[in-house]
Amino acid sequence: MRVRRVWSQLAAVAAAGIVVAALALGACGSGPDRRFAADTARAADVIERVSAPGTVQASAQADLHAPVTASVAELHVRDGQRVARAQVVAQLSSSQVDSSIKQAQAAVDSAAALDDAVPSAPTGAALAAIEQVQQQVTTTSTALLRALRSTLPLLPAPQRASVGARLDQAERQVAVAQRRAFEAAQLAVAVVDQQSAVLRSSITAATAAQRSQAQLALDLAMEQKAQLTLRAPIAGTVQLGRAGGASTGGAAGLPDLSSLPSSAQQAIQGLGGGGQSASGPPLRAGDQVTAGQTVATIYDVSDLQVSTEVDETDIVLVKTGQLAEVELDAFLGARFEAVVRRIAVAPSTAQSAAGGVTYEVDLELDGPLGADSAPTPRVGMTATAEIQVRRAFDALSVPGSALVGRDGGQQAVLVIEGGRVHMRQVKVAVDGDERVAIASGLRSGERVVSRGAERLHDGETWPGG
Repeated sequence: MRVRRVWSQLAAVAAAGIVVAALALGACGSGPDRRFAADTARAADVIERVSAPGTVQASAQADLHAPVTASVAELHVRDGQRVARAQVVAQLSSSQVDSSIKQAQAAVDSAAALDDAVPSAPTGAALAAIEQVQQQVTTTSTALLRALRSTLPLLPAPQRASVGARLDQAERQVAVAQRRAFEAAQLAVAVVDQQSAVLRSSITAATAAQRSQAQLALDLAMEQKAQLTLRAPIAGTVQLGRAGGASTGGAAGLPDLSSLPSSAQQAIQGLGGGGQSASGPPLRAGDQVTAGQTVATIYDVSDLQVSTEVDETDIVLVKTGQLAEVELDAFLGARFEAVVRRIAVAPSTAQSAAGGVTYEVDLELDGPLGADSAPTPRVGMTATAEIQVRRAFDALSVPGSALVGRDGGQQAVLVIEGGRVHMRQVKVAVDGDERVAIASGLRSGERVVSRGAERLHDGETWPGG
């Protein structure tokens, strides 16, 4: 019984196979093979596009960072408010900066006070006193000699000449002594003046560096004070930072960096993983901010752009000034015009889907296509751009599916002639989405295989009817 069932099943399978074969033969014989189709080479407009993902960005963006750990003393703008260039956005307050200014000013005053450390010696008064004493001595000596000389007539003649000569010698010695005393006094005064000048010059030289350092510290402290006034570097729309950025960053536990320059503070904050948190309410007056924390961001949305990533295999075709069409994921069906404005020289850190490098290409976003009004794009929206890299108008074209043998750069089509297909090399000018423009190798009106060309060989009978 089991063997009979097996033979019955085999017979049924054989019968089913015969029926299928018969149906297939009937189908082949009923008309042309639907797996093949043909098209005519004709004139058409062909546009070759490069597709690239991207995001909407503001034409300019500027972040305002806290230069040191501080508190928000005043906010002069609201979230979403338009501001002009150089307009004050926020005023920060830092007790550490104020203390640094006081200490630096005290150091400057102390250094300046050293200029009076060496008082001037009263050499002029001393010289006048010496001259007065000398004058008194001269007067007394002169009176004494005059009195002695008046007694000469009373002396005997032999002694009178001798005493007169001695008086003359005494007068000469007094004059010499007076002159030497005056010269000695003047020399002493000059020495005192010179020593005072040398001492004053030494102290001035010794304190010059201290005064310079103190003034530099004061200038830096005042510069930090000025940096606490945050101004908009560009005109645009304000987005205030988040209060949570001061406490949720990874830089918690870092030492106080307020004494370092602002650039060094921001660099160390970045190494620590700190920064503005995306959570938390917008900043308001009285909130604390850390060094390097974003207090506000200014977006210039008067012009929007789309930053795209173009694969390395396509970047050679992209040129500035080329037109593009942009679709935003947020607005289904809406398309926007765009123009290529910048092509990066070096590759970006992003990778293509195939694992290759990509290059950043910026597009200037224009108005909507085919609509009087469309939703307004917003910064950060994801987009897909179709960049028109090559165009051919009223050019001889065939369907893109007609091309065969693209490996190694060789391109060809199968031309239908006399009921057979013949392989013919062609040169493609523009590779569009549906049709390709042919630069050479075909004539207008010739028929080519548009479907199923990969199944046929050169010289084979055309099965498409």
